[in-house]
Amino acid sequence: MSKPIDNVIVEHISRILAEELTGSKIDTMFELLDLPNFDQLERDYTTTKWRRINESVLDKCKRTNSAAPLFSVIQYVLNPPLYMDKPNDWKKILRDINSQLMFYGFEVNDSGKVIVIEVVETFNDAQKRLQSFNERLSEYDIHPEVIKYCQSELFSENYFHAILEASKGLLQRLRELSGLELDGTTLVNEVFILRNPTIIIGNSKNETMSEKSEFNGLKSLINTIVYLYRNPKAHEPKLYNPSSENDAVTAFTLMSMAHSILDDCVRVRLI
Repeated sequence: MSKPIDNVIVEHISRILAEELTGSKIDTMFELLDLPNFDQLERDYTTTKWRRINESVLDKCKRTNSAAPLFSVIQYVLNPPLYMDKPNDWKKILRDINSQLMFYGFEVNDSGKVIVIEVVETFNDAQKRLQSFNERLSEYDIHPEVIKYCQSELFSENYFHAILEASKGLLQRLRELSGLELDGTTLVNEVFILRNPTIIIGNSKNETMSEKSEFNGLKSLINTIVYLYRNPKAHEPKLYNPSSENDAVTAFTLMSMAHSILDDCVRVRLI
């Protein structure tokens, strides 16, 4: 359950938003959002940008007994199209605003809208929530070949398409290693023919039970990735949640394991 908005958070957010606006833009915002403009109404002097926003929002919130005026100002300033050529600025202001709102049970999403979330109680919980998925992923030591094929999707935290592109990247690496131009399980099954392999792991000769198990294990791992994440029917995934961060970590961990083993693979059959 969200907590009541108080003067402290209004001041903090006013300071953040003031950095995004000029004085004339604040005048325009006040007019469009029907907020009082005290610099024009009740005094013959001007004050700082953040103080103007702070006093105007506090006044309207008090008169309406609502946090809606604060949210309206946030959403007015955090208009995604205005940041299309400044993605780093967008991520920073989202982080700065959300670092304040989350303790009250609110958050600005990637559409620039204020939404209700579970109240964050502790500093550590706040840090985890503010950390980008790409940053969290770095904790798992994911193979760079996984990230290579889905950087833009990771930047936007589009888990489904990041997983899809990473799985396609794994098959592309297998094509480069084998020289084959196949795709999907057809590619995997052709590469990993036990009696006539296209690639082998290290100095293996696929003779001992251990060598055969490792070889078939890699084949099964990559086929599993294909079935789960590369199969075209995965546009309606049943075995994982495309919006789940935990499921995304699982997918990237599996692909990272496959890439790590492929690091030790060499081609032995000419096509």
